[in-house]
Amino acid sequence: MKISIKVKIIVSILIAFFIVSSIFIYNIEGKVKEKVNLLNIGLTNQLIDARGNQISYWIEQRKIELEMMASCIINFDMDEIKAKEYICSVYHEKKDIYLDMGVVKFGGYKQSCEGMGYPVSQESYYQNALKENASFKVSEPIEKKGQKIVVMLYKVGGVNREIEYIYGEVPLKDLMRIASRINIYEGMGEILIKNKSIQKGEKNSNHHFPDENIMGFETDIKSARGWSLNYYIPEKNMNEIHHEIRKAILVFEIILLMMIMILLIMSFASIVRPIDKLKELMKKVEDGDLSVRFQSNRRDEIGRLIMSFNNMAEKLEKLSYQEKEMRIQIMQEQIKPHFLYNTLDTIKWVAMEDNTEEVLNLIDSLSTYFRIGLSSGKAFISLDEELEHIDSYLRIQKARYEQRLTYSIHYDDCLMEYRVMRVLLQPIVENAVVHGVNKKESGGKISIYITDKDEDIIIKIINNSQMAQDDLEEINRALKADKKTEVLKGYGLYSVNHRIKLEYGEKYGLALQSKSGWTTAVITIPKIKGARTYV
Repeated sequence: MKISIKVKIIVSILIAFFIVSSIFIYNIEGKVKEKVNLLNIGLTNQLIDARGNQISYWIEQRKIELEMMASCIINFDMDEIKAKEYICSVYHEKKDIYLDMGVVKFGGYKQSCEGMGYPVSQESYYQNALKENASFKVSEPIEKKGQKIVVMLYKVGGVNREIEYIYGEVPLKDLMRIASRINIYEGMGEILIKNKSIQKGEKNSNHHFPDENIMGFETDIKSARGWSLNYYIPEKNMNEIHHEIRKAILVFEIILLMMIMILLIMSFASIVRPIDKLKELMKKVEDGDLSVRFQSNRRDEIGRLIMSFNNMAEKLEKLSYQEKEMRIQIMQEQIKPHFLYNTLDTIKWVAMEDNTEEVLNLIDSLSTYFRIGLSSGKAFISLDEELEHIDSYLRIQKARYEQRLTYSIHYDDCLMEYRVMRVLLQPIVENAVVHGVNKKESGGKISIYITDKDEDIIIKIINNSQMAQDDLEEINRALKADKKTEVLKGYGLYSVNHRIKLEYGEKYGLALQSKSGWTTAVITIPKIKGARTYV
């Protein structure tokens, strides 16, 4: 099996890279593990502190809300009724946060916005608030309506007032959700109030992972005295980050390897890619496309190889073009005797009628026809000369057919400078005369229209005769395939179509259309200025 130089070099670099990588991982693994564990603990503490601050901020927001209501009651000197109405209006706007809200009158009687009232003088949170003379007090968790809540009291203050506290009952589900959403190392978070979990109602323990070594993290919730956020992580999970880092190192090495491979492949471009390109172009030459060239300014060994290839392709193209010219000349020689015979036959009949002036005109037309048709052996002539050539031919045919033939030529003067193959139109026009005008007793018409479309010239030769649809389709298939079949015999179409495709390529050629009593031959060729210079 043949192995390219590129593959050999790449395999060698891969082996060296894997050896170096293995040594690197072995040496740094111990140090990384120690450093990573310290980093893990520090980052976890920061995360727990951040979530504790989030819970503290949430409680602080409730305190600010109660404080603002107390300030409004004092500032607007609200009595008990107005104060309760105001508090209830706030409650209805914040039902998504508060389970209930109301006021506590002096003496410990609570009036709820839900319309209920009952004494709370024996409740521990009320007694503790009085004992501590605290402006803001949060109770321990209480069960109400199937969920954990806390009662928040905020002292209204002032003198000779009926209202002692504003209270709000707040469900703890939002706070418990914050704690449970700490998702790191598959641990478990919970909120403790005086060392009791608000989820389980039991003292701080490692009940979440009973059979594993546990690492615990704790942070105080500053806005609520006695509250803390605890997080428990199995010790084995903490070590998983080390394995993740090892995976990350491997991924980094893979990426590094890929980058090295890309750079290596790019470096091969100056050697391997030109050779691959030469191989591709050589395949095109083998398939017959001799116009390909390798554009390069290199001056090294590869550059000299490219120059040799270009010289070889150029010589092959010249030889191919000479072969084409010989084939075209042979086809033209096959056409000329046929033209000459028909023309001389016409001159003979005119001479027999003793019309000397018309004989001279016909001889002049014949002279023009051969002068332009031969064109000193030139392969290309101007479109203006080609039209003069076809006009001389039609004048000769007009003399022969007299009233049976009328013709017209329509063109744009700006197209006359373009060059076409000589004797391009005459075979098609002759075909229109022989197969169209010749079959009519009178009224034969031939029109030639020359237009352009983008970078192409479109020539339409129209005569007032119609072909059978089956013949038309069969002829067009043969023309498109550029095959000299039996259906094209006698129509003089194959030679023109074949010459066009031979000279300009498969994109160009001849096609027929026939409908409503008219047949049109459409020739498509590229715009050319000068000798074989495409526009």
